[in-house]
Parts: sequence; C-alpha cells; structure tokens
Amino acid sequence: MKIGSDVMKRMLLLVSLLCLVSLASAQGLTVSLSDTTGASGGIVEVPINLEGATDVGSMDISLMYDPAVLQAVGVEAGELGGNAYLESNTGNEGEVIIALADSSGITGDGAVAVVSFKVLGAVGSSSTLTLSDVSVHNTDLVEVISPTIDGTLSVTEKASESAGYGSMLLMTMAAIVMALFVVKRRR
Repeated sequence: MKIGSDVMKRMLLLVSLLCLVSLASAQGLTVSLSDTTGASGGIVEVPINLEGATDVGSMDISLMYDPAVLQAVGVEAGELGGNAYLESNTGNEGEVIIALADSSGITGDGAVAVVSFKVLGAVGSSSTLTLSDVSVHNTDLVEVISPTIDGTLSVTEKASESAGYGSMLLMTMAAIVMALFVVKRRR
C-alpha cells in the first residue's frame, strides 16, 4: 500500500501545482464598471474596464441593469478590445450579453467594451450596473479567475433638447461662408 500512497501524494501535489500556476496567471486581473451619471432622456456610454490584463484571449460578460431606468442600445469595442471579434445581445430587458475573442491576446489597462444606454429614468433615480457573470480565458484557453467591481448610474438633469443646435449653427455658418465665396468669385 505504500507505493499507492506515494503515487497518490505525488498526483495530489501535481494537481495542486497546476491549480496554483493557473491562479498565478490570473493574479491582478480585475473587470470593473465605474460609477457614472447620465442625463434623463440622453445617451450615456459605460465602459467595461480591465485592469492588469495579460494575454486575455476571450471573455463572456453578462451585465445586469434596471430596465425602468436604462435601455441598452448598443455595444462597441473599447480601446483594449479594438482588435477583438465582438458580439453582443441587447435584446433582453435588463441584461446585456457580450462575447469577445482576440487570438493575439489583450494586454493592459482600459476599456475592453463600451455599452451605450438610453436613460429612461427620472432625475434622481439610479440603476446598479452588475457584472453578474464574467468568464475570462487567456490565449492558451486557461480560465482566468478575475474579481469584478460593479458600478452605479445616477440620473441627473434632463438632456438638452437643443443637443444638435451647435452642429446646425456650424453648418449654417459654413453655408453662409460658401455663399459669400461664390458671390465674391462671380464679381
């Protein structure tokens, strides 16, 4: 029985070492959302941030929010996810599902994805932004255990009804300058 016991101890030691190596590669990676504000009736962009990413090959993210306060309208890659293949689903009220993959690996700190929300809530309301299910794998397909930090979106003043006024004014001024140029040229 001594031989079987020694083999069992060695196998247990080997499995323990493999687990420690996997956990060591994950040390320091955090997935987070920041607290932010958004104007009632407006659009707000909420970045999903990575801190301490090293060779992240794929991520699956489920972000939960209050559908009485927010409506998800889109997801785009952030600066860290610029080379990643990204797919998202904003069709379920109260949930955004994101999957991304990057065969070259994501390394660094910053936004991996940016979720756009229309702010439906009244001034003073808020929604918790919860990273309810996050799965991260490195480029070797080893799962990376990473803590998450949730955020809150607070609704502030109403969005300006003249949000496009500046662009309209600029285009009007450009049209006037062009007209003056054409008139001056005809002389």
